[in-house]
Amino acid sequence: MAKRPSVRPPAPTRPETLRLLPVGGLGSIGMNAMLIGYGDDWVLLDCGVMFPDAGEPGMELVLPSIDLLEGFRDRLRAIVITHGHEDHIGAVPYVVERFPVPIHATRFTCGLLRHKLAERGLTDKVELSTVAPGDQLKIGPFEFNFLRVTHSIPDCVSLVIRTPIGNVLFTGDFKIEAGLRDGAVFDEAGFRALGKEGVLLMMSDSTNAEVPGWSRAESVVQIALKERVAECKGRIIVGLFSSNLYRVHSVVEAARAAGRYVAMLGLSMHRYTRVADECTDMPFDRNDFIDIEDIDLYDDDEIVIIATGSQGESRAALSRMARGIHPHVTVREGDTLILSSRMIPGNERVIHRMMGAFSRSGVDVIHQAAHREIHGSGHAYQEELEALLSWVQPRFFVPVHGEPSFLRRHASLARKHGVEQTLVIENGQIAEVDVNGVRVVDEVDCTPWYVDGTLVGDARRFDLKGRVEMAWNGTIGVSALVWPGTKGRFDGSCQVRARGLFTDDGASVTELEKLAVERLRSFATTVPLDEIERQLAAECRRFFRRSTGHRPIVLAMVHAGSAGGDQKRG
Repeated sequence: MAKRPSVRPPAPTRPETLRLLPVGGLGSIGMNAMLIGYGDDWVLLDCGVMFPDAGEPGMELVLPSIDLLEGFRDRLRAIVITHGHEDHIGAVPYVVERFPVPIHATRFTCGLLRHKLAERGLTDKVELSTVAPGDQLKIGPFEFNFLRVTHSIPDCVSLVIRTPIGNVLFTGDFKIEAGLRDGAVFDEAGFRALGKEGVLLMMSDSTNAEVPGWSRAESVVQIALKERVAECKGRIIVGLFSSNLYRVHSVVEAARAAGRYVAMLGLSMHRYTRVADECTDMPFDRNDFIDIEDIDLYDDDEIVIIATGSQGESRAALSRMARGIHPHVTVREGDTLILSSRMIPGNERVIHRMMGAFSRSGVDVIHQAAHREIHGSGHAYQEELEALLSWVQPRFFVPVHGEPSFLRRHASLARKHGVEQTLVIENGQIAEVDVNGVRVVDEVDCTPWYVDGTLVGDARRFDLKGRVEMAWNGTIGVSALVWPGTKGRFDGSCQVRARGLFTDDGASVTELEKLAVERLRSFATTVPLDEIERQLAAECRRFFRRSTGHRPIVLAMVHAGSAGGDQKRG
């Protein structure tokens, strides 16, 4: 077995220096997690998940490196959360299960976290405290202050971190917007005041750093959705992110204006709306909703269905509808699908495949690429990023959250606005900050962990490499029985099973079984069974390499029998 790479924790920071260690979110989209340390005191800023790609078969979630965080067990003082999106809170239960440190988050985010902690039996084992804009929080050498920002989910904050060497701003995800349903307003005055006070280092959301202009306001999207819903005939299905409660409210209001009722699909949709009722100033009027099981009791023109799965996730409601396997909704000619969400980079192919399936069923598909007004991003565009830079005027700048090209473009914007020094870092790179600048001083292994059902572990524990090989090359199972024959040789029988391979309707398997029996009968009775297994597996691989060009995974099991009863069972 290959030796696992060592995951050594970084040394304590030198006096008068601050250290940054991104564990996720820098160099890719999702799994946001940033460690910040001074001396022996470290705090984790956000702790999110990422969803696996095709190269990680069978995995459900991707987590920050638990191995790496293990090195901070005695130095991690707390987790501070900016907002409640999965890519910022999804990994919290898996981390605090191993390192039960206090968690600090806003009211709505705490509501989401309580559900997550309860699912893993951690409710009474982890301290969860609520913070609000304007609060102060002391954690070791750090003093945290919270500034209200707007985003596509309620109750978001930026973190102002007062350290012994200067002020640090960690923006979290944001856009600059006013007029949201819960009354949230981006705290421009607070950021301007912070800029006048002085900011040594700013770390800022880079998701839309390559997009020019100013992001579309939710009020504009709400008007567009109201117009779309009003003009549609038949049933309307709206696909969106379940966490975008402002958008859910916009759809509900559009449905009410058109005399329609709303049915929701997806467990996460129900969870988010329930927590919104409990923990925000924007509860839902339950008179607007009907149960999904009752939609056939209403006319098609009275129905709007809000569903999860706008990214084409195979197990989500939209994908199941598209494939005709949803237990409550069968799409048909005359339905309209409105996708009020962006295509996350990397998901384009599967989303277009899903839209094609809806279209083949006679559904009219309206999506953001062709109708821009039906979606507004929750992340700031270039002009908003530049506005914040001009208010804060940091000395040093580290872009966070996004692909390398996003980070570099954001660093370029910062330099344009007079920032003294910028530094682009990625996951696992340790940056040191002092009053003279910011620099990379070390790098550590940052290999992610995974969730598969109830199991949590790294790629080695799940044999992820083996899963990929099986997915690409198929699997052969060989079960053989040998018993003493004549002239000091074995006699034997064999059964072969193939999965994920071209077998010419089983003809190749029959031929391979005959070949394997011949090979078994060539072995002397003195040959160990494990050697027979090894050679039999090699023979199977050669056979399929010659016939198909593939190198399948072969699982060979050889058992010894006698010349009597076991021979007959074979």
